[in-house]
Amino acid sequence: MEVFVDVDVQFDFCDPAGALYVPDSPNEAFRKLTRMAVDRRIPIVGSVDSHAYDAWEFASNDNVGPRGEKPNFPDHCIKGTPGWLKLAGTLPPRFRFVPNVLEAKIEPFVDELASRRCHALYFEKEVYSMFANPLAERVLAALVRRLEADPRFVVYGVATDYCVAAAVLGLRERGYRTALVTDAITGIDEAGSARSLEQMRGAGADLIRLSDLL
Repeated sequence: MEVFVDVDVQFDFCDPAGALYVPDSPNEAFRKLTRMAVDRRIPIVGSVDSHAYDAWEFASNDNVGPRGEKPNFPDHCIKGTPGWLKLAGTLPPRFRFVPNVLEAKIEPFVDELASRRCHALYFEKEVYSMFANPLAERVLAALVRRLEADPRFVVYGVATDYCVAAAVLGLRERGYRTALVTDAITGIDEAGSARSLEQMRGAGADLIRLSDLL
């Protein structure tokens, strides 16, 4: 069986009017994958960038990251703003956002998704990897146990050289079978994206096309 992994398919990244638009975002592919998941009852897990107004990633303030990082991105995906929202057509009818907190009861999240009462869980995060959300690892491990299967995690979204690569490599590091939909991703830097693809392939991820799923 499969579990879809929707990485940061949000307005600010995927719409040309977004604050940090990733060029050539394959939005119709994202919409097709969402419809496919709902129609075939494929669980979706995913990530959403969720920032406060003074996030250290932003050029608009003097804050720095835990290791002194300062990427100076434009303000983007500030929770509660239009740019934070999922791209139109990529939000299934029933979903939950999993807060970026240290402790919470994960059983209700897992039960809803495993039983298909809920179509999707989206992990809020502040940095590239969805595993930066402290609950993500526990939820995925419990979900796999509940499904009583060895699911293949099918990854798509933005951006190839940042959050997509972090999701794929994080899944492979934890031993999950992983596939990357190469015509449902796009990157910021062409050379960086090519390096990331080779890194993901080298980590054991399968590279597939949307047509392989259809």
